[in-house]
Amino acid sequence: MQLGGVNYFCAVTIDERLRSRGLRVTDIRRDVLQLLQGSDRALSQADVERALPDLADRVTLFRVLHNFEEAGLVHRVIDTQGTSRYATCEPTCNAHDHHDLHAHFRCTSCDGLFCVTGIEQPKAAVPKGFTVQEVHIELVGRCAHCD
Repeated sequence: MQLGGVNYFCAVTIDERLRSRGLRVTDIRRDVLQLLQGSDRALSQADVERALPDLADRVTLFRVLHNFEEAGLVHRVIDTQGTSRYATCEPTCNAHDHHDLHAHFRCTSCDGLFCVTGIEQPKAAVPKGFTVQEVHIELVGRCAHCD
């Protein structure tokens, strides 16, 4: 991610990112955040388990991902099969306000889910008394890896 001409994730260490969000630095948190930051796509919990097989049990890993989401380090995307996938957030996100309102691209070949910028979330006039909690825009096709 570029921020003012500097790659934000290179300029700030994993430990600094965790501490800045009030999270204690542990090996599992460090390894999971580094994996997510280095990925070109959103990863499911199962993807993280496969990439880091000896890291922790499923419950601990679920808690780490949940804590990251609550702290504004990652955003969760639910794919068409109902699976939660996680991608790192913009530096401006925080525990109470995610700014990752963007589209996602799903590859029909590898089933990869990628963040896409440049598409604004639509402003919808919902009926009185309705509250919008999430908006999902998904582009579907084949990714560069599969073409």
